[in-house]
Amino acid sequence: DLQGLNYNFTFIDNSNLTLTVSRRFTYLLDPFDPTNTDGPELPEGTTYNYNAFEFRYRSDFRRKVAVTARGYFGEFFAGQRYNIRSEINFRLQPFAAIRMTFNYNRLRMPEPINDADLYLVGPRLDLTMTRKLFLTGFFQYNSQIDNININTRLQWRFKPVSDLFIVYTDNYGTDTVANEFLRKKNRGVVIKLTYWLNL
Repeated sequence: DLQGLNYNFTFIDNSNLTLTVSRRFTYLLDPFDPTNTDGPELPEGTTYNYNAFEFRYRSDFRRKVAVTARGYFGEFFAGQRYNIRSEINFRLQPFAAIRMTFNYNRLRMPEPINDADLYLVGPRLDLTMTRKLFLTGFFQYNSQIDNININTRLQWRFKPVSDLFIVYTDNYGTDTVANEFLRKKNRGVVIKLTYWLNL
């Protein structure tokens, strides 16, 4: 259950800011680890009321460089959560678009529940090489699962609504505790063909 009070600002430069005060109610049907770190869980059948302040800012997306930022500060189940998310977009029309994302969660829970500092960060590139050939690539680091993911996709539009996709993905572990930084986990290549039949 969620209740909230929003106030929205729209500025002359077409940017937007939303401020929210929220109150949430949660009833756990099953045991739940709010940090998702394989630690002790909150017991089923328990209830939680928690309050938070949130904001969302979005700059003018008509510009070459655009920014989105979000934040959450307040209670979270039986503890506290502080979250900052941001995204920077750069467009070099009509050839390329670059996006950089960052997400940080600071979770502080009462014992015996684990605390956690979680990061998710990664750039993405969308490249238009010709009117029929496109390349997308992104890199992502996830501290929650100690994983680095590299993904590239080549798209060839050989006919209208008909495409050939070649996707390459690579995953590496970042278990610094075991001194195995960039340990290869898995990799793969996927080929997908779509063809429009006009019957």
